[in-house]
Amino acid sequence: MKMKKLLFLIPLFALIFYGCENVSEPIDIESGVIPAFVIIQTADQDVVAGGNLDVVFQLGQTQEENVTVEYSISGDAVQGEDYVLTSGTAGTVVIEFDPETTSLDTGSITFDFPVTAALGTSRNLTLTIESAVTESGESLTIGRGDIGHTRTYTINGLGEVPTGTYEYEATGDFAFAGTFDIVQPDEPISVDGDPYLFATTNIAGGLFGFDVPYAFNVTAGGSVIGAPFSHEPGLETIILDVTGSYDEAEEVLIFDVIFRCCGVEGLGYQIVATPL
Repeated sequence: MKMKKLLFLIPLFALIFYGCENVSEPIDIESGVIPAFVIIQTADQDVVAGGNLDVVFQLGQTQEENVTVEYSISGDAVQGEDYVLTSGTAGTVVIEFDPETTSLDTGSITFDFPVTAALGTSRNLTLTIESAVTESGESLTIGRGDIGHTRTYTINGLGEVPTGTYEYEATGDFAFAGTFDIVQPDEPISVDGDPYLFATTNIAGGLFGFDVPYAFNVTAGGSVIGAPFSHEPGLETIILDVTGSYDEAEEVLIFDVIFRCCGVEGLGYQIVATPL
C-alpha cells in the first residue's frame, strides 16, 4: 500500500515542479508575446504663451529599423496663431533606429507658442497617433493600453488690459499722482530676450524728471509681470521689480514697484490706476 502511494505521488511532484519552472520563465518580448508599440511619451500638461514644448514619440521596443509615425492635430488651438511647429514635419514623425544606443528609439517635434497665443483664455492642442509602420511594412500597436495614444496640451494665454489713458495715484516711499497711457504695440516688446505685450508710458511719475516707459504682461489670472528694466533706449539702467494685478471687473490696474538701482535700492511705491 505504501509503495502504491509513493508511485502516485512521484508524478504529482513532477507536475508541480514542472509547472512552477515554466511559470518562472521570462516572457520573450522578441517572440511577440508583448506586441511592439509606439506612444507619445510627453505627458498631458499646461503650457504658457511665449514658451515652447518638445513632444517625444517613443517605441516600446527597438525594431532595428526606422519607424514612420503618422499623427493628427485637433483641438481649438489655431495653427499660426496659438502654436507654430518649429521642428519636425506636420503629421509625420520618423523614429530612426540607432544601433549605437541601448535607450529606446525616439523621434520628436517642437511647438512654439507665441506670446499672443490664446490671449485672455486657454485653448487645447491635441495630438493623436494614427499609425506606426516599420520600413519593412509591419504595423505597430498604437499606445500601450490607454496610455500614450493621444495627448492634450493646454495653452494658457496671457490676460488683456484695456489700452488708453489712466489716472493714477502712487503711495509708499514716494508719493505722486498723474496720468499715463497703457499701450499695446503691434509687435511684442522684447526685454532681455522675453516678450511683453503691454507698456505704460511712464511708471515713475516725475521722480527722474522725464518719463520712464515700462513693459509688462498680465497673466490670465490677473497678475502683473513687469520687465526687468526699462525698454526705452538709453534707460536700460533703470532697473525695477514690477509686479501687481489687474482687476477686470473693477477696472483697476495696480503696479507694485521696488527700486533695484539709482541709489534707492529697496525703496518703492504702489500705483493704483483706473482708465479715464
